[in-house]
Order: sequence, then structure tokens, then C-alpha cells
Amino acid sequence: MPLKATIIGAGHIARQHLSCLRELPGVRVAGVCDLSRAMAESAADRFGVDRWYTDHRKMLDEAKPDVVHITTPPPSHFSLSMDALNAGAHVIVEKPATVHYDDLLTLARRANETGRVLLEDYNYVFNTEIQKILALVESGEFGAVTHVECFICLDILAPGNPFVDPNAPHPALSMAGGAIADFLTHLASLAHAFVGAHRAVRSVWSKRSNNHPLPSDEFRALADCERGTASLGFSAHTQPDVFSVRVYGTKMRAVANLFEPFLSIDRVHAGPRPLIPLRNGRQAAKDNRRAAYGGLWRKLSGGPGAYEGLWELVGRTYRAIERSAPPPISAQAIEDVNRLVADLKKQEYTL
Repeated sequence: MPLKATIIGAGHIARQHLSCLRELPGVRVAGVCDLSRAMAESAADRFGVDRWYTDHRKMLDEAKPDVVHITTPPPSHFSLSMDALNAGAHVIVEKPATVHYDDLLTLARRANETGRVLLEDYNYVFNTEIQKILALVESGEFGAVTHVECFICLDILAPGNPFVDPNAPHPALSMAGGAIADFLTHLASLAHAFVGAHRAVRSVWSKRSNNHPLPSDEFRALADCERGTASLGFSAHTQPDVFSVRVYGTKMRAVANLFEPFLSIDRVHAGPRPLIPLRNGRQAAKDNRRAAYGGLWRKLSGGPGAYEGLWELVGRTYRAIERSAPPPISAQAIEDVNRLVADLKKQEYTL
């Protein structure tokens, strides 16, 4: 029998989940739910789902799903995830899994009690570029990771951006950290993947302009972690847009742009030391050309595009559920990442 999946929330990110599920063998989407009847009905029609709902409890009772995807705004994640776990379903929830760290711990305990998977979407960790670096680290070829930098530059202050729309306040604005808090899970999950759980962290929050409703538009943090250090950052002013991940090791350095399929690796080559930068520079030029064509192809090919990591993560999760194997992200990793996010939002120092 195929695994039955349902979706709660029929917005933009739900369409990516539904597109992925449509391609997974052995999976059937049994229902789509949204408070808006028009949204639920439209998503069901577009993706060939037989049933749509405006009441998630009714959907859980009637569809009896094996897996529930929760793609609603963050303030609703806790109650919806708890209802799904209590209904006996595995849960895949968009980031942040909960607004408050204590709620995450409550959900984790309930998932453990019911023997269900509770998985938060760390899609960027499963992008091809990051997986290649992690494979080099695991093989020993990269050497020990000493430091990782994760930095997002994104113009969320541009006119028309949902974060600054005065007519429809974004749900993230109700969270500590405001709009930037919506991106902290991406930064924290990548840092954790390379250097493990944090032992101490200091963060700086600032606001460079006052013509918007966000509490902060710039963020920087430095964390001391189990296997190295991590610097995390978000800028609403630095342009052009980029999601840069730089990983430093004892044998290699790697630079990835997760908004485009770019990865460049500097190695220690044999031969005269003055020639090493030249060899690495020539390789970086090739990587840039490949990224330019690859980015265009990704946008035109009709596949997952920028959401390739989400598709990979969801696929691995379903295969793990089918085989009763450990999920691709452990419960401990999710707890560690959310603890880091909670500490980052304490805003220890504000400019």
C-alpha cells in the first residue's frame, strides 16, 4: 500500500511539497487543507488530489494519513503538529518548527512517545553543493572543519516584498527577531551540519534604516561549537542577493552560493607554493562559468529548481519511513538547531 500524505496549508511552499510528492513512487496525496476554501480547492485541482478540506481535524479523521506536511505560518505549527502526531502521523513541518523552543521540546517528546518522525525542513543542507562538501568532510579528504560562515544577503525591504507590506503584516513580524527570524533556521542548520551543536554564541542585531516596520534589518553572530566555530549573518541592505556558505578545513576551503548552483573548492596542490593560488584560481573561473549555465538551466528545466534540497530531503524521509530506518535529520540535531535559534534571538547586543 502506498504511504498516504496530506498537506496543511496551500500557499507557495506547499506547491513545492506537492510537486515533490507527485514524483515520489509509493506515495499518494490523500488531502489538502487550508482555511481558505479557494486555496485548498485550487491546490487539490492543480495537483490531482481527490479531497480538499478547510478543517484539518476532519482531514486527519477521514484521510488517516501516514505523513502530514505542515506549510502554514510559524505561529500555527505547534498546534497543527501536535494534532497530527496525536492522530498517529509522521510530521514534516516547515521552518521554524515552532516559535518557542519549549514548544519544540514538547513536540519532540510527543513524537518519541508515539514512535513518529518529527522533521523540520532543513532544505539547504540537502542542496547538491552542501552535500558535496559534507561528503568530502566525511571521507577525510577535506580535513577537519575549523570554521563555517553562513551569510544571507536578501533585499526584503524592497517595495512589494511581503515582509514590508503595510496592508498585510507578515506572520514573522510577531516573532522575536521579526523577518530575520524567518531565516535563522537556515543559517543554524547549516552551521550545525558542519561544526555541531553550539556551546556559546553572541549575536548583534541592528537597524540601518527606519522606513520599514521590521525591528532589525541586519544580523551577525559568532558561535563556539563542538567541532569548530561558526559565523552567521543576514543583511537586508548588502547587494546583490546571495546565500553564501564558506567552509574552512585543514586541507581544503569551499565556497558555495545556494541561491545559484555554485561551488568552488580550493585545495593544497603538490608543487611550488606560489603556483597553488593560480591553479585554484583557474578552477574557480571554470566553476563560475559552470554555475552561470547551470543556474539558467535550473530555472528553465521545470524541475525542483531552487528547492532541490527540499525534494531530496522529502524523498529521503519517505524512504526512511518505508524502511523503518532513521530519518535523514535526527531528533537530536533538530533540538540542537532550535536551541541555537533560540539563543540567537536573545539579542544579547543591539545597535
